[in-house]
Amino acid sequence: MSSLLKKLASLTLSSLLFYSVCQATPPSIPNFKAEYLLKHNGIEIGHVKLTVKQTATNTYRLISATETSGLLAFIRDDDVIETSRFELYENRLRPLSYQYKEHLGDGEKNVILTFDWTTLNVANASKGHVWKLPISIGVLDKALMQIALMRDLNTADGVLSYQIADGGRLKNYVFTRLGTEEITIDDKLYNTIKLARKKDDKPLITYYWCAPELYNLPILLQRKKTYGTFEMRLIKASFAAKKTEPQ
Repeated sequence: MSSLLKKLASLTLSSLLFYSVCQATPPSIPNFKAEYLLKHNGIEIGHVKLTVKQTATNTYRLISATETSGLLAFIRDDDVIETSRFELYENRLRPLSYQYKEHLGDGEKNVILTFDWTTLNVANASKGHVWKLPISIGVLDKALMQIALMRDLNTADGVLSYQIADGGRLKNYVFTRLGTEEITIDDKLYNTIKLARKKDDKPLITYYWCAPELYNLPILLQRKKTYGTFEMRLIKASFAAKKTEPQ
């Protein structure tokens, strides 16, 4: 996959994770669909479609699809699909399996993670090879950061710390609250919680604006780099109990 689309995919709730903060009982996981517009320096470069659906008692499926659009689509036809099967076990998010598929022209990458919570290992399968990584209780796959963050914001006021199995190793993500801020999506004003996210010891920061009225769904993400600003902005979101489409 191109480095650009990897940056797009990583903006999405690439995230997640060690569930380290929740002491009170968080709400159940909502079924929802959300669509985001991706921009680089104000120019449209892609879309993200995110779906979370309950498939059985305490079992869920998350699908995140990222594809190029706008002028970039005339240059390259890339897409990334992440699929996570997970469960709510003892009030914690617990991944069961995760698949990462990317298409770049005629090329394809396919990575599958299978979590074994009895032996505390995750099996990584890619290009015909399988290797195992030891994990601890609380480790999640990287597609679940958004769901963990949405739940944790209901009960935690301080720093949120997560650990994820990604790329054959464990990576750490830390979210720090920066306060509240009003954000307008089209003509609708949202009161949001603003956070800064850092990965491991890297200096790069990704900013999140999460809307409590949408179950703490991130409605805006921004990341600034030397060659410009990447932005992921909510277009529309629908929940099982209510539907919201910015007008």
